[in-house]
Amino acid sequence: MDMIHDIPADIPGILSIVPPDPAADPAPVVFDSPHSGLTVPAGFTPAVPMDRVFVATDTHVDALFAAAPRHGGPLLKALFPRSFLDVNRSMEDVDPLLLAEPWPGPLSQASSVRRGMGLIWRFAWGDQPMYDRKLTVAEVRDRIDRYWRPYHAALDRMTASVHDRCGQVWHVDCHSMPRRGHALSPDPAGAERADIVLGDRDGTSCAPAFTAVVADAFRRRGYDVAINRPFKGAELVRRHGAPDRGRHSLQIEINRKLYMDEVTRARHDGFDRLAADLDAIAGEICAHARSQMT
Repeated sequence: MDMIHDIPADIPGILSIVPPDPAADPAPVVFDSPHSGLTVPAGFTPAVPMDRVFVATDTHVDALFAAAPRHGGPLLKALFPRSFLDVNRSMEDVDPLLLAEPWPGPLSQASSVRRGMGLIWRFAWGDQPMYDRKLTVAEVRDRIDRYWRPYHAALDRMTASVHDRCGQVWHVDCHSMPRRGHALSPDPAGAERADIVLGDRDGTSCAPAFTAVVADAFRRRGYDVAINRPFKGAELVRRHGAPDRGRHSLQIEINRKLYMDEVTRARHDGFDRLAADLDAIAGEICAHARSQMT
């Protein structure tokens, strides 16, 4: 297979891309980790300690999937905190309760916005406000222009280059989740979650066979897998999932209990085993995608 990936340049503080290993057989796959960033943007002054900001972060997910490029697909990583600006939200997911003035554009009625988890988070965690003031329209627009647009432009370019050359592309959107449901989540507070939740927007963002391949890869390694419960996938898989046009997008949520202490966010003994399993599963994903090209 000819080289199929068009890799944009890194943007300091905003995004970084690990290209495919040159020795690997290129795969029509793009991995991304949109919520693992810990770089604090200049001028970001929340009313809570930064540790509270980072509770929402998918800490270590970029490291867990670090081996994916050796199987032939690149890994795109957002470097800034999710709650500062969430690239897995639409530009219409602006929370009007955050603003000092009316938003001049359209606004969504997404449940995530009502829970305070919109494009810019109203809460740090639980019912703890992120800010002690209202944000201006200019501030929100600046975050969109400097963070949201470049990340989406990079992912658009990477997936489009594969699709243009191959007619198909597989996008794997990598996340983590707390062990239990909580005040900001769609499932009940305290509800125990599966080890792995796969989200394909009820079978609309990728071919069912792809979801089945990934679910089987996890189950064979002893993981409990749920599909679309409680997470179906959000903006990234919505934008990139169109299986009828050869665009397959799947969200993977990993239970944090498997690899880290949720209070300190430090890795525990399960990290190495999980990383090794994800290395192998990334290999199976890339092999599956290559097999669909023949």
